Amino acid sequence: MNSLNGKTVLVTGADGFIPSYVCESLVQKGAKVKALVRRNSSCILKNIDHLKKDLYEIIWSDICDFSSMIKHTKDVEIIYHLAANSHVAYSIAQPVESFMIQCQGTINILEAARINNVGRVIHAGSAEEYGETIDQRIKEEFPLIPRSPYAAGKVAADRLMYSYYCSYGTPVVMSRFFGIYGPRQSAEKAIPKFVLQSKRGEDITIYGDGSQTRDFMFGSDAGEAYAELGVADGVVGEVINIGTGIKYPIVNIAEEILKLVGSKNKITKDFNIKKGEATHLVADPERLKRYLKWEPKISWEEGLEKTVKYYLDNAEQYARAIGKI
Repeated sequence: MNSLNGKTVLVTGADGFIPSYVCESLVQKGAKVKALVRRNSSCILKNIDHLKKDLYEIIWSDICDFSSMIKHTKDVEIIYHLAANSHVAYSIAQPVESFMIQCQGTINILEAARINNVGRVIHAGSAEEYGETIDQRIKEEFPLIPRSPYAAGKVAADRLMYSYYCSYGTPVVMSRFFGIYGPRQSAEKAIPKFVLQSKRGEDITIYGDGSQTRDFMFGSDAGEAYAELGVADGVVGEVINIGTGIKYPIVNIAEEILKLVGSKNKITKDFNIKKGEATHLVADPERLKRYLKWEPKISWEEGLEKTVKYYLDNAEQYARAIGKI
């Protein structure tokens, strides 16, 4: 692999769950990481606070602020564009906000990159772009049939990226993350939710009959794979799925978590599938492995044990969170 050592990079949405692992990987590889975080009144970092001393710069800004993006992309060699409102249910409740962040923010990043001659822009897309699929591994050529405003925004951003590649020769890479899990993930996601329900002595609640399948990669592996797209050969203008290709039925995951927690509680099924969510999302990772010559390092068993331990150790912190989407 080509080296990231000494490269000046910008990570948008840097304080998010997946971006925090991207930042960790980039720091470990010797990159000069500019972490762009959406402005908030308290200037508190939730996921990259432990990296403050290792980051080249922390930028409090907003990707929808075009002038700011022009300013902060100067002298940047690689942009890792992960900023988004990454929640299907929230996008259904607030479709305009969700779509605007993805589309306005992405074209601002692309135009700023074009003006400042940035060497490469890597977009973080989502498996949700593929929409409803049959139970099979999904190749990058699979039709894009988004089922939520979040997914539609990702498709629009993905195609904006490609349009800049075709129209201006902007060096872009379109990635699509499948299921990513690990410490620091939002508590409403399936694995954290199941652990915290078990910790509280509650039955685990799953949507549908539990036969839905997902492809899960541990956060540090996803962060490394995505980071390497910034210097990998042959990927400019390409779409790359980031996943393992291994199918995990949701009901099986719930059963594994009950065993790891040591809970005797039951699994209850809410047969109302959440609006906008797909039934089966499993990657074909052949292109990722071929271009990066890379394999995930963390097994499902090891990753799940680490994740369960994290949420058990931090259950009180998550118990203080209130409200729901």
